Amino acid sequence: MPTPPLTLIARSSSHFSRITRIYAAELEVPHAFEPVFDIVSTWSAGYGDNPLLRVPSLRTPEGTWFGSLGVCRELARRSSRALQLVWPEDLTDPVSSNAQEVVTDAMNTGVVIITSRMQKVPDDNPALMKPFARLHGALDWLEANLDAALATQPSGDLSFLDVSAFCFLTHLGFRGLGTLDQHPRLRAFCDRFGERASAQATPYHFDQPPAA
Repeated sequence: MPTPPLTLIARSSSHFSRITRIYAAELEVPHAFEPVFDIVSTWSAGYGDNPLLRVPSLRTPEGTWFGSLGVCRELARRSSRALQLVWPEDLTDPVSSNAQEVVTDAMNTGVVIITSRMQKVPDDNPALMKPFARLHGALDWLEANLDAALATQPSGDLSFLDVSAFCFLTHLGFRGLGTLDQHPRLRAFCDRFGERASAQATPYHFDQPPAA
């Protein structure tokens, strides 16, 4: 079988990466998967030459795309499926636009906490007081507003808000950042979106390097 011309450079444990994996599945775009095993590496080549040392990236014959949104846009351009896609710029009312902002910021905040833990910084360190407050505030706001945001966004087959919210919320338990026990609306949303084949095909797990 020929090698697909596209390679997704990502981590199966990353919520930013999962966004692109869901889009690739929904859009039915063939691609190879190149896992990044060492997330603390400062070698940009290991991230598809992304100078920000982040995942995901998408390597194409024409060049490499950095970041979830850019990767998803390129996957959409290369897809033969005529899906109605809703992008962040289509969110023209305050509640849906703010929901996207809150989700994206909370995803970044989660990375800050995870990275701090990798450096053995305890959760009660004063440096993590605000990140945890931001994360909890984001969950409370989304519990109160996400349903309205999803209802007011333009209709379509797949929206970046839906996908990123699902990836963020399901990542919390996977990485020990929190639970949805006190957020029944968010839990119900995850249950609904989780029924999609693309969600079931992209569960979080830690990539394992090949045996020596």
